[in-house]
Amino acid sequence: MPEIPFTRVVSVSSADPRHPAENLLRPDDGGRWRGAAAGEKQLSVVLEVGRDWEGPRPTLTCPQVLLPSSALMSPGESKAGQELRRVRIFGPESLVKGQAQGTWDRLKVVLSQPYCQVRGF
Repeated sequence: MPEIPFTRVVSVSSADPRHPAENLLRPDDGGRWRGAAAGEKQLSVVLEVGRDWEGPRPTLTCPQVLLPSSALMSPGESKAGQELRRVRIFGPESLVKGQAQGTWDRLKVVLSQPYCQVRGF
């Protein structure tokens, strides 16, 4: 499955100045994005999808969920600060069936980390 090319960061809830969300546009350089402070319960970023993925788009009045929820770390790993660079790839079988066939110009990613409030993520 090819990588989706992102062209710009539309919005971001929080970002560390050393690891801004714009780093996600450059995956070859590490692509690290972190929140501004420890203790944040949720972070989100909206990314614009590149022209290679353009096509007819429905006009949507509400967001469509592609991947309901997925854990990248266990509670123990989160508390210990282990596996901080883990990557997961989701295939078609992981996505919501009807939504996966659509086309979009933006993707919103929402992250939460409820287990360790002393370390940013």
